[in-house]
Amino acid sequence: MKDTSSKISIVVPFRNIQCEDHSVDPVFIAFLDSLKLVSEYVEDVILVNDHSTDSSLEYVASIDSINWKLFSLPKNESGKKAALEFGIREAKTPYIWTLDSDVELSNIDTNRFREFQNNLKEDLIILPVFMKTGKRLLDLAQSNEWRYMQLLTHLSAQLKMPMMCNGANLVFKRSIFLQHIPAHRSVSSGDDLFLMSQILKSKGQIGLCWKGFAHVTITPVNSFQEVFEQRIRWAGKTAKLPVTKSTLLHFLFAFFSALHVLALFGTFIPSIQKMSVVFLLVKMGLEVIGVRNVFPKRMIGKEIIVLVPQMLVYPFFSLFIFISSLFFIPKWKGRRVSLK
Repeated sequence: MKDTSSKISIVVPFRNIQCEDHSVDPVFIAFLDSLKLVSEYVEDVILVNDHSTDSSLEYVASIDSINWKLFSLPKNESGKKAALEFGIREAKTPYIWTLDSDVELSNIDTNRFREFQNNLKEDLIILPVFMKTGKRLLDLAQSNEWRYMQLLTHLSAQLKMPMMCNGANLVFKRSIFLQHIPAHRSVSSGDDLFLMSQILKSKGQIGLCWKGFAHVTITPVNSFQEVFEQRIRWAGKTAKLPVTKSTLLHFLFAFFSALHVLALFGTFIPSIQKMSVVFLLVKMGLEVIGVRNVFPKRMIGKEIIVLVPQMLVYPFFSLFIFISSLFFIPKWKGRRVSLK
């Protein structure tokens, strides 16, 4: 057992971590190995099985590590949010660090983590999440889009009007989560954004630790169908958020996206052609520079080449996803996701 106390517990919901050939997902294996490395610096690691239909539970139970606790959701409960709430109720520390079961946790800086832990005071702390860069065009587009969203996350948090955060790497007060979970328990997705919005409504403190103390990396999904369902989940969550001061930035983002679409059509109208071109060049130039610098030294040449035309058509993609979210119910881990 660990011999020093900590303010933080790690909580990880998991479900169906086997591949199609019934082997254990190598990403999940690497994730569990990384959890072993960080275990001694947190109070405990709580893993909650969300009714896996494969041998996920048996595999996790076979791992011997200090201060790990393994639970299964009761039969009358299901979903990632329910699993997360169950794990947080089992924790006893003042702060919770949530991680997704499909991330890669690496480059753990124990000194920075101790410093971070000693200085904890906010109700919620936004941390960065990286995305791997694949070789396919779909992978490049996803990593570019992810950096764009991380840019918005970073800038809005610096303005004290955070638009986004990510439960794949997030630290918050246990008591604050338990206080606000009744307000959005019925929604099976979006524990991170709903919690952040409830904290904003109650005028709580939200911090930003962009350098972080570890690299948390997610992997692009494999098909456009998966991209479509994932983006609908994200759009559905955003549309259901309560009104806060950050809502202004969401409206501004939508406004400039609409201007972008109008300006693109305006390039074909002689009377406003020059103004439209200037607007697009300035907007896209700032976006490309911002995306390029959100995670310095992690962007390859191919991504930059793809980024320029991607930023040109991205508002159309966003509009398509938003409209689709009004009619389609996405799936996650083989189950329909409730966004109401």
